[in-house]
Amino acid sequence: MPLFSFFNQSTEQQSSPQIVGRGVRLQASYSKLPLSQRIIMPFMLVFFSIMVVAVISFAFWFTSRMEYQMKNSVASGAAVILQELQTEKQDLGSWVQLIAERNDVRTALQQKDTQALLKILVSHKTNLELDLIKVVNQNGGVVLELREPRLNESYLEDRTSISQALAGMYPLDVVNLEKQRGQPQLVLVGTAPIKSNEEVIGAVEIGILINNELLKSLIAAKDEYLIVFNKDKTVVVSTLTAVTNRNWQLPPTSVPPIRILLTNKHYVAKSIFLPGLSNTSLTVVLLKSLAELNHTVQYLWLRLWGFFLLGGLICTLVGKNIARNISGPLLTVARVAQKATQEGNFDLQAPVTRNDEVGILATSLNSLIRRVAEYTQELEQARTTLEKRVEERTHQLLQKNQELNLAYDQLSYAIQELQQTQAQLIQTEKMSSLGNMVAGVAHEINNPISFIYGNISYAKEYIEQLLELLHLYRKEYPQPTAAIQTYLEKTELDYISEDLPKILSSMKMGAQRIREIVLSLRNFSRLDESQKKAVNIHEGIDSTLLILNHRLKEGIQVIKEYEALPLIECYPAQLNQVFLNLLSNAIDALEESFFSNLSSVDNKVNPQILIHTNKAAGNRIYIRITDNGCGIEPKNQDKIFDPFFTTKEVGKGTGLGLWICYQIIQKHQGKIEINSLLGEGTTVTVTLPIVQKS
Repeated sequence: MPLFSFFNQSTEQQSSPQIVGRGVRLQASYSKLPLSQRIIMPFMLVFFSIMVVAVISFAFWFTSRMEYQMKNSVASGAAVILQELQTEKQDLGSWVQLIAERNDVRTALQQKDTQALLKILVSHKTNLELDLIKVVNQNGGVVLELREPRLNESYLEDRTSISQALAGMYPLDVVNLEKQRGQPQLVLVGTAPIKSNEEVIGAVEIGILINNELLKSLIAAKDEYLIVFNKDKTVVVSTLTAVTNRNWQLPPTSVPPIRILLTNKHYVAKSIFLPGLSNTSLTVVLLKSLAELNHTVQYLWLRLWGFFLLGGLICTLVGKNIARNISGPLLTVARVAQKATQEGNFDLQAPVTRNDEVGILATSLNSLIRRVAEYTQELEQARTTLEKRVEERTHQLLQKNQELNLAYDQLSYAIQELQQTQAQLIQTEKMSSLGNMVAGVAHEINNPISFIYGNISYAKEYIEQLLELLHLYRKEYPQPTAAIQTYLEKTELDYISEDLPKILSSMKMGAQRIREIVLSLRNFSRLDESQKKAVNIHEGIDSTLLILNHRLKEGIQVIKEYEALPLIECYPAQLNQVFLNLLSNAIDALEESFFSNLSSVDNKVNPQILIHTNKAAGNRIYIRITDNGCGIEPKNQDKIFDPFFTTKEVGKGTGLGLWICYQIIQKHQGKIEINSLLGEGTTVTVTLPIVQKS
């Protein structure tokens, strides 16, 4: 790449934050420089900027000017070469016309005397330095053809020019010379008719091969080259070595000379066009090397940069001297100020050696140091007094702070106890209200259900007697009247007599089921048992399961492993509340694991709740409720009995259930423990003391 195209290279764009960050870093670096360098640096930057712009502008102007002159030279040379090629074609036309008008040529052709023609044409071929002479008769048959040895075994595409010559014209053409092996060549030919008494009896054709010798004769300078292309843009001949056939992008003949890159070198190129017959054309590209121009530009750049460096060195030395004269006195004053500040020595004074702005600055600094010394002494006295007052106030504040901390701790403990008591009272009141409502509903339902259940047996007995009577009538009076027969067919007596006992049995089972539910509700509420009482713990668990039956979805399996347990003395309603909370939490865990996202559940695992009871040593019983749900995260297992702590969504849990269970079990002098593995399930173990029934 030449040097004058160096500044055309593109640079990667930087984002705005990067530019801002780099600007801040440069500003910080500049502020750390000595004063003399900060004084001289702006002037040096301005000088170097002006010099760089001037050097680059002059170099580009000089380069553009020289390249413009070179392009004009190439354009003029191309015009001269085109004119010389046209002159060569016209000379061929003149020579072939003179040969065709010779009488001896006409006579030899008429007599078909090949030897005579050979003697005549050989001399012309030698004198005119022709590469081809051909004579044809009026039918186009070749009578005589003389070629250079290098043109042997080649085919000349000259049918069009021969045909026009036999038609009486004098065509000048560029024809292809196709070789059996090797690259094609072009030949400039001139053709003329041979006439006898205005009758065309044949034609003569002469030609010159377009080769390196011909091209070199057209070149005016040693750094110029010619490349000839045929109509297929194939290189026919070239004075430039290492040129191969490839997809050439030839510069149009209508545009001025342009710069091209060829064989990794830069040239100025201009195309000229020499048309021919039969779609044959000759395109010649004149190339002028830019090596000399590049060398000149490189030399110019070296001189300009040398001048730039010399000017920069001189400017640096002069600027450094000026900056030292300006910054020296300032640095002396600055050192005095710095020493007085660091050492606290306010007896120092800056020397006043000049009457300019620096001298005024030194005088002002000396006055300032004296005033600071006076103020420092006054501040020291005030500081001593203030430290005494601060120490006294600090001691007083520490005493008050200790008193406030003690009062705050007492208040926090009282508030915590109040919140727990309030939550327990609210929950107790809710359960009491719920128990009252459940007991009332159970009582109201129990009376009509008892009436229905008690009368179903009598209704069934009466209906069976009526049906037996009907059967007896049918047996004794097998021929009923027409009206009775029509009604029997309409009512389907046989179906009614078969289905009515089944309906009564179903009604009896339903009434029995309602009685069991009512009994469970009464056992669960136990409003009449506000004091401790010895009860069967299994009855409370079964009553709770019956109440929660609507939440046991299809697929949740409840497994009971009850062992024989003695009666325990407890508050039955409160224990039922514990069982209700624990079983509800187990159902919630199973719903979250197995029913919230059915696509992710392993079908081989069924949701289940295992209730196991047993008696242990020490007059205690154990109730274990185990589920195979989602489990509890380890980080939450230490907080599950805290009031108001819940892992459920907002609106689904209050965080009081397990806390109340813990309080109830503590009230019964028992213990409640939870063991859980995340993703495997949870086991809750309740331990209660036993009181044998007397």
